[in-house]
Amino acid sequence: MSKNNVELMDPKVDFVFKLIFGNEKDTSFLISFLNALLKLEGEKEIKSVIIMNPNNSKNTANDKYSILDVKAKTNEETIVNIEIQLKNEHNMRLRTIYYLSKMIAERLKEGENYRTIYKTVAINILNFDIFEKSTRFHNTFHFMETETKKELSDVAEIHFVELTSLRRYIEQNKENVEKTIEKDKLLEWLLFIDNPESEFAKMAQTSNQTIGRAKDMLKTLSSDEKLREEYLAREKALLDYYSAFDEAQRRGEEKGFEIGKEKGIEIGKEKGIEIGKEEGIEIGRTETLVETAKEMFRDDASIQMVKKYTKLSEEMLLKIKKEVDN
Repeated sequence: MSKNNVELMDPKVDFVFKLIFGNEKDTSFLISFLNALLKLEGEKEIKSVIIMNPNNSKNTANDKYSILDVKAKTNEETIVNIEIQLKNEHNMRLRTIYYLSKMIAERLKEGENYRTIYKTVAINILNFDIFEKSTRFHNTFHFMETETKKELSDVAEIHFVELTSLRRYIEQNKENVEKTIEKDKLLEWLLFIDNPESEFAKMAQTSNQTIGRAKDMLKTLSSDEKLREEYLAREKALLDYYSAFDEAQRRGEEKGFEIGKEKGIEIGKEKGIEIGKEEGIEIGRTETLVETAKEMFRDDASIQMVKKYTKLSEEMLLKIKKEVDN
């Protein structure tokens, strides 16, 4: 198959996203994307970036499930961490705050002045709704006074980009999207990331030379047999992870309700309060996760894999595994 006819890999899969935007040899794609998202122009534009290796990143797509981030430091000493997520695990807000806080703390060495803390930016590109369903696809958060909106500090910044909202925006504004493309650089990049083969994405690739080169690079990557094998392995790892996550959630809801209702009534009788029902449901969910862990161990899954799926403690999983092995 020729490069022109090759089926393109999906930039929304973190493995592909990192190949393009975490590319140490050509950082122009990342620079252009960051300037568009952060609305930096003229003297404030990012001129250069250094690609960094995030601690929680795996080396290849064949490794067990792990988030593959793109982490970089700009010429202004700003640290940027980009994460792309395909499915809602219902922990994105708090996890983002945790990782952002950790990145800020790691930059301040013991004994240094607090004024040496440079800006840290967390960017989350999501293939699901984290806020209410709307056509607003980019939301930015800072430390800000509630009523006056006065900013406390710009040391921390969080961006959420919802591709689901982007699609609604396109659907409801088709007539204006074409006119907006050349004016909105972020929209151009998101059209490429969401679907590089779409009509509007092709317009963006024509109007923005950097995005056009990113499309060419994606074609080259997609033609590489070894990379395609890794891509397919990564896709399968993500699919397996999310399938197990959905199944655990479904079974937790079903079994948790049944067990929880019964145990909740029992606890409620003892305590004489309605909270017993809630506690029972929680017990039911835990028991379901334990059963899921047992099934995964019977299928020779590793402790780390089971831990990622069930969120149970390693100590508890060791006991469960011992029970299964015996």
